[in-house]
Amino acid sequence: MIKLREKILNHGITSLKTEELIAVILGNGIKGQNILEISRGILLQSENLQLNLKQLMNQKGIGVAQACKILAALELGDRKLKADKLPDKIMKLSILGEHLIKKIGSSPQEKLIAVYLDSSNHIIMERIIFIGTIDTATVHPRDIIREALRVSAHRIIIAHNHPGGSLQPSKNDQDFSLRLNKCCQLIGIGLVDHLIITRNSYLSMRTSNLI
Repeated sequence: MIKLREKILNHGITSLKTEELIAVILGNGIKGQNILEISRGILLQSENLQLNLKQLMNQKGIGVAQACKILAALELGDRKLKADKLPDKIMKLSILGEHLIKKIGSSPQEKLIAVYLDSSNHIIMERIIFIGTIDTATVHPRDIIREALRVSAHRIIIAHNHPGGSLQPSKNDQDFSLRLNKCCQLIGIGLVDHLIITRNSYLSMRTSNLI
């Protein structure tokens, strides 16, 4: 634990691996099993950090108090994500890209966000539309367009993260973007861009001539 605290002091909290973050939350291990081993065990039984009280308490070395600490930390992270707002009411791609890196770049799951603009490119709102692998079988353009019509948006920017860290759009990414673009054109709404977000960077599919 002392080494992890020193790592945070010297390099910041973002320098810690996920298992190390869990270790900091838990604090101590048990006889015959150190805290990092317990943390790795928690990660192995979870899917993208989707955990519940029963799962955690089935892990050797985890009691009610420790399980509640982990669940509280995960919930706090979710609430922070929902509370993050765009820092500027006028859409600038660079600002939007940096905002989305902070918002979803480190997420262990793919998250599709839509940003809705008025005719002057002022931001009306942003919304997480879908969580999971982005393809035409799991998310439909109507899910995005429905909200655009509800808030009278003239333009849309969509973005989703690649947890694996690659900025290269997949075939699913391109197919979905082209399908959404066609649907938007039919009702007179402009698809401005589709951004691919990673932990440290973003890619504009429009600038890359992929849509």
